[in-house]
Amino acid sequence: MILTLLLAGGQTHAQQNRMARGEVGLMLGGSNYHGDLAYNIVWDETHPAAGFFARYNLSRYWSWKSALSYGKISGSDENFSEYKLRNLSFQSHLWEISSVLEFSYLPFGSNVLNEDFTTYLFLGVAAFRFNPTAEYNGTRYDLRDLRTEGQSSGQSYGIVQISMPFGGGFKYSMSENWVFGWEIGWRKTWTDYLDDVSTTYPDLIEQREKYGNLSANMSDRSFELTENSLPLANKGDQRGDPNFNDYYFFSTVSLAYRFTPIVCWPRYRRGYSLK
Repeated sequence: MILTLLLAGGQTHAQQNRMARGEVGLMLGGSNYHGDLAYNIVWDETHPAAGFFARYNLSRYWSWKSALSYGKISGSDENFSEYKLRNLSFQSHLWEISSVLEFSYLPFGSNVLNEDFTTYLFLGVAAFRFNPTAEYNGTRYDLRDLRTEGQSSGQSYGIVQISMPFGGGFKYSMSENWVFGWEIGWRKTWTDYLDDVSTTYPDLIEQREKYGNLSANMSDRSFELTENSLPLANKGDQRGDPNFNDYYFFSTVSLAYRFTPIVCWPRYRRGYSLK
């Protein structure tokens, strides 16, 4: 009986200790992208982003965080005078599931209450879903379905991809249980089609025959700005740059609830940590 109680007590303590290492939280901020329709970041193309996460503090310096995030990205040639005649644009809703490892510069992990602030870096892996669209004559269309660069059905890009999140931020203990944070994180992708722009213009005559007038019109939209309403590009002209894949990023503030043991906070404020 005594042994059973001791084992049960040990298991309960272990479960409490694991719980004490955990945090759950919400994040709000903005999302943006870098690619063929934005070779520099355009702040006017920043959109609201949100998500929630769970963090497990592995040690005083290392944490593991998993998150589900939503953002919106967009870009337009209107933002760059040298590309205005190309006249391409897009927007896309983006959903991401990520898992990253965080390194804190100061002790701020499991059962540590003597530091109330730290900066940190993170690196991990994510899966995301996107679907670039553009508006034409008052209606919004899925660009992937239009095969704007003449892709055959077998060559069309996938809308679920892998990315590598990396970045940094800071965390601040507002109290024993509440943690405020801010971070900025880039996502390196292995696709050049976040914006539906990557390689060269197709033959517009063949494009009309195979995929219809809408596909040809969305492939080369320069005709909307020319005096004679004729497209400017020829088959094989550069439409995008396939040598560089696209990036997207989130910048968010967060509020997390830390499942810390109930202790006298001032006692552990400086120079102490729980065992």
